[in-house]
Amino acid sequence: MKHLRKPLLILFSAVCLTASAQFGVFNPSESFNYIDQGTGKTVTVLTDTTRNDRFLYQTDPMFTADGRYIVFRSSSRSNADEIVSKDGKHRYKPTFYYFIELESGKIIQATDDSSISNIYLGNRSNKLFYNKRDKDGGWKMYVMDLDRFFTDAKAGKVKASKKYETYIGSFPESMGRPNNFCVSCDDQWAYITVERDGTDEEKEEMKALAFKPKDNQPIKIQPVLSGIRKMNLNTGEVSMVANVLFRTGHIQCSRFRPEEIVFCNETGGDANQRMWYCTADGTVLKPLYNETPLDWVTHETFASEDYVYFNVLGFQSRLRKQASGIFRINLRTDDIDVIGQTELGIDAKTQLTGRGFWHCNASRDNKWAAGDTFAGNVWLIDVATGHRYQMASDAKMTPDHAQPFFSPDGKYMFYQSGHFTNGKRLNLMKIKID
Repeated sequence: MKHLRKPLLILFSAVCLTASAQFGVFNPSESFNYIDQGTGKTVTVLTDTTRNDRFLYQTDPMFTADGRYIVFRSSSRSNADEIVSKDGKHRYKPTFYYFIELESGKIIQATDDSSISNIYLGNRSNKLFYNKRDKDGGWKMYVMDLDRFFTDAKAGKVKASKKYETYIGSFPESMGRPNNFCVSCDDQWAYITVERDGTDEEKEEMKALAFKPKDNQPIKIQPVLSGIRKMNLNTGEVSMVANVLFRTGHIQCSRFRPEEIVFCNETGGDANQRMWYCTADGTVLKPLYNETPLDWVTHETFASEDYVYFNVLGFQSRLRKQASGIFRINLRTDDIDVIGQTELGIDAKTQLTGRGFWHCNASRDNKWAAGDTFAGNVWLIDVATGHRYQMASDAKMTPDHAQPFFSPDGKYMFYQSGHFTNGKRLNLMKIKID
């Protein structure tokens, strides 16, 4: 079935290449179903397998506030000119952002400006927040009116992309060097991670506290002094939240309480203390889940009102001397639940070492947890019973990981997979939870 379908997809993409690159044009659905040979589940492929499409990172909202559209990014759909790096050594296609209309499967290109760095969907309204970097390195925040954009696109009267955006504000150089951001669930504030210079005393303290890798592992990302700032999305005013003595990463906001933020100590690997919790006014800044030397914590996600889900890795033999797998922590009580683990042994059929879960997520009602494994399988876990269901196989985990997540109503699981291209490109997948 898979081999019969693929030539048709190649023909389709060749015919529609120009149309799919047009800003504000709804293009026909690329969806089709196939049976996962490892699980027997019906998987809906949302995007043409000749493309290279990716969801956002698992910590970020993927659905518009009305639940009708899901966002993804791609560098393979546009006929825009290649970008040349400043040193002239690298050429690459720009990444633009697209939406899939879930009811019809139609796909629409929603950005055409290669200077857009990061995006974040509004929680209460159909807005798309994003920042741009100008030629001088300045960092500016904008918001796009998605309701007006979709309405015009459906009427065939879409305007230039700048007609749908509103400038919010610029980040002042005195507040640090801005990177990523998230938006509070009331759409009032952007919380922005920054690098900063700091004092000599802070730098020495940072070096003393920095994680020392075990077993001669390389240091992937060097520590820097950093912090969090916030921008008022009505006025553009920027103010202080907190400073820390490590590199901040994966900043995310609660989808239920506007004052709560979670972020991590980003090392590119293990850390002495990975997860951190902060309030929007900076009055509370504390570790989230106190780690032991054998805890390799990663891929935390702010999934529901009272819980952050995360992985304690078990991919090395030394890490399997205590519990590993998908965990969650209660933000009100600090209580810890172990949700489940799988594939720590060697699979008899493939001889691949599963090495357990790598990423995780949860439905907003805490009924379901999801995880992908090092061997490229995607699992669903009933949180109440601990029962595991394998939902997908052969996701390859290259060129990126499966990173499963749920629809807002908890009825569908989404993930990305290199199955159809043997790990050369990614396609976007959906499975109904029966």
